[in-house]
Amino acid sequence: MLTETDILQAVRQHIAERGEAPKVGLPVSGEITWHSLLEGTVVRCIETRTEDEQIHRGRLDLSGRPQYDRLGRHPLAPPQDLSVATTQKLVQRGSVKEESCPCGNGRVTCSRCQGRGDLPCAATTTCSDCRGIDACLRCDGTGHRTRKAPEEHRPAADERVTCKQCGAAEAACATCRGRGHVTCSTCRGRGTRECPNCDGAGTEPHKRCAGTGHTVTWTEGIINRQPWTEKIKWPESGLPYVARQHAREYGDWHKTVLTHKDSVPDGLEADFKALLKPRLKPRDGEIAREADVRYLPLARVVVPEHRHWVYYVYPGPTSLQVFILPSPQRTWQIAATVLGALAVLYLLSRLLS
Repeated sequence: MLTETDILQAVRQHIAERGEAPKVGLPVSGEITWHSLLEGTVVRCIETRTEDEQIHRGRLDLSGRPQYDRLGRHPLAPPQDLSVATTQKLVQRGSVKEESCPCGNGRVTCSRCQGRGDLPCAATTTCSDCRGIDACLRCDGTGHRTRKAPEEHRPAADERVTCKQCGAAEAACATCRGRGHVTCSTCRGRGTRECPNCDGAGTEPHKRCAGTGHTVTWTEGIINRQPWTEKIKWPESGLPYVARQHAREYGDWHKTVLTHKDSVPDGLEADFKALLKPRLKPRDGEIAREADVRYLPLARVVVPEHRHWVYYVYPGPTSLQVFILPSPQRTWQIAATVLGALAVLYLLSRLLS
């Protein structure tokens, strides 16, 4: 057990070894605050159990799946590795129903063509070049010449051919030849086209059974286990990083591994127990837990004779370790001195230039 007497003695010895004792003497008292360290991880296995109604379109053999009566009471072996997520699917006993679909053979009347196999289609479409407006410069696509022949030919880009309606030369659109419309490329003028939904068959696969003619329904139970890892670092703030790193490297840490079946050992220090117990409380859905943690008592010491320094004391492998850092006041003094020196150098450089 680390006592305040041991801590002050370690600080005195450290001051003496640094040769600072003759200057101001060894301290007889000090301001001691505790910053005990707790680090590690807690891995929990969180389990959820849910049920859902399932349907399979076609035939399906579920005899190989595990069955259950009441999902909440279904026994399942404890997880071997808490860091691995697992999902198990089960079938409720007596819930499986294999049925023939009312459609009979898996096909129903096509919803688009209503079983005809084809759809109405315009036999002709408006000419894409003349748009039916100036199909023929003489008859306007009627077959009766109502206009005089143009005195000059149109440019080659608007080449005209003999009209199929009135026979006028070089008067008709080259695409529709005076008719104003062209035969539909889809139905080729027949007036009907094949239904794209059923490819002309008049029937399509039944959606409920996906064209199989059979369905299998059952109640599925899902047991899902997910790892939840919690990092522990205490205290989260208030301790200089370099002091913590020094303690990590040279400290004699107390280590322990606890599962959800273990209680906090009686032999652990009271401070360790106080820090650890709140972090071992079970979470909702927790079925297993493993905590791998370590603890190190650490004291922060300020002595009146050496106000410019802060001493951090903690147990080492063979003896108490002492790590020193400048006090906040000392840090500000050093910073002010450095800034003052920089200001003087800046002024000198300005004067000399």
